[in-house]
Amino acid sequence: MTLNRRECLRALALAFTPTPSVVYSQRVLDDLWAATEPDAMPALDWGDLSAVLARWGRSTWSHVVTGHHCDLQTILLESIEATAQQVSSPSTVIVVLRGGFDLHLDQCRAVSSAFHSAVPACSELWFAAAPAPALVDKLRLTVVVSG
Repeated sequence: MTLNRRECLRALALAFTPTPSVVYSQRVLDDLWAATEPDAMPALDWGDLSAVLARWGRSTWSHVVTGHHCDLQTILLESIEATAQQVSSPSTVIVVLRGGFDLHLDQCRAVSSAFHSAVPACSELWFAAAPAPALVDKLRLTVVVSG
């Protein structure tokens, strides 16, 4: 039996994440792990990501919004409003944009720019975009914030 990279990383994460750990939904975990894949733009470092998640412990919050490509502004507004209520200074905010094969650089730029403007300057913002072929004509925006 062979494991693909994501399954291997997930197994390692489960084995080496200190307890007590945050219980994320499968969708949030999939999006975070996809952000470490080589085809992510830019790819997050898996070691850095797993270390920060372990350091956060149970004091995290996550939010996921899915919508059609043409609704990017609606997705952004909903995500930014929900995130603004959770961000305390300083915080670390991880934003992952997922989409089908037609994920465009201008969409990535719009999401990154919107969150850079919305998140306080003293907060740390991590952004990645990763393909999700199953989403076809949809986008999914996942936000995870330290407590």
